[in-house]
Amino acid sequence: MTAGQRVAAAQLAAKAHERPSRLGAMLGAKDPAAFRAAMAGGALPAPGEPARLRRELAGELGLSAADLDFRDLYPGLDLGIYACSHSMGVPSLGGPTAVAEHLEQVSLHGIGVWDDGAWVELMDRYRERVAELVGGNLTDGDVTWFPNASEALCAALEGIDGGTLVFTAGHFTTGHYVHHQWAQNTGGKLVEVPVEADGSVPTERLVAALTPDVRVLSISHALFESGWIQDLPALAAALRERCPDALLLVDAYQTCGTVPIQAAALGDNVAVVAAGHKQLRSATGAGFLYLPRRWYKVLAPKRTGWWNHRAPFAFEKGPVVRAEDGTRFRSGTPTLTAQAMLLGELAALATRTGGDLTAALARSRTVTQGLVGTMIAACARHGLTVRGDWPLERRGAFVCVEVDDGPRVNAALGAAGIRVDFRPRDGDRGWLRVSGNSAGFAYELEAVIAAIAHER
Repeated sequence: MTAGQRVAAAQLAAKAHERPSRLGAMLGAKDPAAFRAAMAGGALPAPGEPARLRRELAGELGLSAADLDFRDLYPGLDLGIYACSHSMGVPSLGGPTAVAEHLEQVSLHGIGVWDDGAWVELMDRYRERVAELVGGNLTDGDVTWFPNASEALCAALEGIDGGTLVFTAGHFTTGHYVHHQWAQNTGGKLVEVPVEADGSVPTERLVAALTPDVRVLSISHALFESGWIQDLPALAAALRERCPDALLLVDAYQTCGTVPIQAAALGDNVAVVAAGHKQLRSATGAGFLYLPRRWYKVLAPKRTGWWNHRAPFAFEKGPVVRAEDGTRFRSGTPTLTAQAMLLGELAALATRTGGDLTAALARSRTVTQGLVGTMIAACARHGLTVRGDWPLERRGAFVCVEVDDGPRVNAALGAAGIRVDFRPRDGDRGWLRVSGNSAGFAYELEAVIAAIAHER
């Protein structure tokens, strides 16, 4: 066995097995002693053997001490081989630690948690870090938190009454639902740009759809059924030329954390929505909207709640008085636990580059692009077909491998400790989506592709 095959085998041997739910046991507890026992009963074992073996074979694997130290922050990645970060990221030690510390503040401070427990400060840090994450800043724009990207997308669109909205057939399902609901609510017109058979959308096809009456170009930065990356600079430039008062609304859920987005440099007609549970490896609940400041007076939100008042803690009654910043798009009490989780994950990600998040995102792009190249080469060796014949710069952090019996292959891989996912095209025919992540290694993806070829 090669060094990579040995470590991959150790990871598969350390895969997580089914364990009773701690919450279920807690709900069934009849006394404090049983409750305490239930809380400790489901702890995940530390996957020590894969990490030990990887360090022993680091020279043969071409891994540096910095690579190994960074990977050790993600022990969950050693419970089997995880190649599904495009759908749900495995957290580091940082996210859960940040959540635990955040919740401890309630016991320490009670109602004083907003100030003494730094809950207000947490929201400000979230805005700052997310702005950096998307390549924006809090001078030219602002960040509003939401429980998910769908809510953020709705919030941005609800202030636009009528006109034409252009989107692609390759947008994630929530985009289709939200766009059609917007048209129904406002009487606006939808222009759906088709996707090529290989899963791409030529930039010139989108540009051709930009007529003077377009109010919004809503795109998914990477298409979820292919990994094709849209050319944001070209689209932003075309929008400024053809319909300068339109908004380029970028759903970056599939790319945030692996493909840098220079939102501020793209111009003041570019907004970004995303959330944290994919390549950012955070839990659900950490959604956001980054919006350039020129749009605060253009968009008129229709939803409200006490947190989009200009001074929530003033407890003023009567009609809401919205602030002239990102606050105007908020509604109810913030999802602070999810915000803490995302902050912890971004802190862990930045440790690989000396605490510099922007540099960490650039590194993540380099690493995942290399892993995608590894998978494409491995597929070619094994006679597997990858969707799309495009260069790496047009690909996100995952590939789509064509299979005829996707559900069976996916289930077999899962039983072996390999996690990917399947997206159907025609019944059981479709694509296995396989991704790298910034803490991943080439030997893992080579093992996954070999397993797909074997099961096929």
